[in-house]
Order: sequence, then structure tokens, then C-alpha cells
Amino acid sequence: MKKVVIIISAFLMISCGNSEKEISEDPSALNAIDSKYKLLEIEGQDVSSEGFNLQFNGKEQRLSGKLGCNNFVATYKIQDSVIKFNPALGTKMYCEGLMEYEDKFGEVLPEIRNVKIEDNDLTLLSGDNEELLSLKKKMKSE
Repeated sequence: MKKVVIIISAFLMISCGNSEKEISEDPSALNAIDSKYKLLEIEGQDVSSEGFNLQFNGKEQRLSGKLGCNNFVATYKIQDSVIKFNPALGTKMYCEGLMEYEDKFGEVLPEIRNVKIEDNDLTLLSGDNEELLSLKKKMKSE
């Protein structure tokens, strides 16, 4: 009886350890995305009130948008279930009080390796599955 209890306990501990929800999907799902998104968070910092908009073009593997006062475009590649963004190219105007977000976005973009797609939400994650960017799909009426 003691052996059965030990075996069941070990099984339960192993099962609990493996019951985590899969945090990342195959980034190749981005190839099907041709949508506009509102940027909600950069590394956990709420930027939803700033009105930053991003647009994915999955066919061309391109992300574009406007953060603060500058427009940008960045291409990405998906290989072996990993996504890698090239550094963003964009205009270089200076806007008082808005450059902090543009700089932060430029820092996290090359760190993105994984994605999580749920309904209208898109989360871009680091290789360690830390949330870097959180986005919400814009409805056609927005």
C-alpha cells in the first residue's frame, strides 16, 4: 500500500508540473495576419492611452506603425518556430515627451522570439517567454 501511495504522489507531482498552458504558439501563424493592432503594453508598462498603432502584413513579413511622432517599418523572419525582427527603420523627428516609448520599442523588438495569439490579443515574447509587447486587434470600425 505504501508503494502505491508513493507512486500516486509522484505521478501527481509530475502531472502538476506539466499542466502549464502552452505559452507560445508557432510564430508562423503571423504569416496569416494582415491586421491593425493597438499597442497596449511595452514590457508591462501600460501605453494604451498613447494611441500607438501597429500593422502586420503577414505575406510580406512586415510590421509597420507609428509610435509617438515617428513612423517605422520592420521586417521579420520565421524559422524553426522562432521569429526574429530586423531593426526598425523610420523617421527621426524629435517629439518632446514621446521619445521614451519609441526608444523602448526599438530595444525590445530585436528580443522577440515567440508569439501568443488568443482571439483579438497578440503578445510578443522573448526567448524566455517574457512578455515584451501586448497588442489588441483593432476592429474595422476603429
